Amino acid sequence: MEIASLKTFIEVLRRGSFSAVAHDHNVSPSSVSRVVASLESELGTRLFQRSTRRLEPTEAGKYYFEHIEHLIEKL
Repeated sequence: MEIASLKTFIEVLRRGSFSAVAHDHNVSPSSVSRVVASLESELGTRLFQRSTRRLEPTEAGKYYFEHIEHLIEKL
């Protein structure tokens, strides 16, 4: 698990959009989505509920965010 992946997850949750994060980092939204999907695979759980119009954190995503946000910021 890479710190960059965790930072990406935190940004996506805060912004509520793969596209917004992708735009800020000059990458494609699909590459941001792949980073989050890889993290979900490593954790063995879904962090976001995705649809064509919405991106909502799951309960696991909210819980994970609450526990890693301050740790990652300190790093």
